[in-house]
Amino acid sequence: MDSFFLMGARPLVESSPSMKLHELLDWGAIRSQLTGLYQREVTGAGGPEPYSPLGMFKLVLLGQWHGLSDAQLEQALRVRLDFMVFTGFEPAAGEMPDASTICRFRNRLVKAELDQKLLALINSQLEQRGLKVQGARGAIIDATIIPSAARPRQHVEGEGEGEQARVIDSADGDARWVKKGKQAFFGYRGHTAVDSQDGYVEHVQVHPANEAEINKLSEIVEKLSPGVEAVLADKGYASKANRQWLTERKIGDLIQHKGSAGKPVHPLLKEFNKQIGSIRFKVEQAFGTMKRRFHLARARYFGTAKVQAQMCWAALGMNLLKAHRKLKAMELAGAGAS
Repeated sequence: MDSFFLMGARPLVESSPSMKLHELLDWGAIRSQLTGLYQREVTGAGGPEPYSPLGMFKLVLLGQWHGLSDAQLEQALRVRLDFMVFTGFEPAAGEMPDASTICRFRNRLVKAELDQKLLALINSQLEQRGLKVQGARGAIIDATIIPSAARPRQHVEGEGEGEQARVIDSADGDARWVKKGKQAFFGYRGHTAVDSQDGYVEHVQVHPANEAEINKLSEIVEKLSPGVEAVLADKGYASKANRQWLTERKIGDLIQHKGSAGKPVHPLLKEFNKQIGSIRFKVEQAFGTMKRRFHLARARYFGTAKVQAQMCWAALGMNLLKAHRKLKAMELAGAGAS
């Protein structure tokens, strides 16, 4: 239960962007997923009472959504009323979490591999509220490059597109070089699957940038709900093995076709590619929102698992924003009908 301070502050910040997203969820169900992150909760051992896992999780989300470092997040929590109300932390309650505490909690989240579970839980809540299609039948899959937080001093470029380039002397041991066109990128490749109807993110995966898209399709589809009837993807996922894998599972193959040397794409298949491209904008929109609005333009941490969690928190924010806009549209439609 909120203190008198937080109850008094709530009306002052309820119109803030973060609070609008906050009101969409049942945070009690999310709290239960966070139980056990602290050893003290598991063993019942003594020691100081840990900070609320739910409050800390909310704090991690705010850090990602606002593009704040742990030190900046610590300072913002001390001066911003909307951050206090969102997380439940307040100055009068005593010591507030500092930057090192935030960092350690985020590492606990990553180690517990809760990112995908929490994304699935929150998507389920949005479905129950009628803000997201339940059991979407189509999935659009794509990948984007997420540059590493590290700044490598040297690299050796590969010759062709998609070819690995060897890195020398980097603090980020998981990140890798890859060439796209004439540019070389050092970092990760973030895959996402969005539902084909509304564009909500269903699943994310992150791998080193030099790991090709073509080898990840089955792994991603297996993580989606069993009701998926069709998969849409660009030419990066096109292979005989992937098409056969989808056919064997009676999943519609809507992967764009690519030509090869001396064997151009048939005009009918070019038209097919064009039609698929007109639908794929939803996944491109998702990447754009996650990068611009929720600060996924560059990795903030080192390591595949941490970057995947970062992408998951950005996807969660994007889904909540989309749900908020849909709710407002439904309310306006209802008001117009009356």
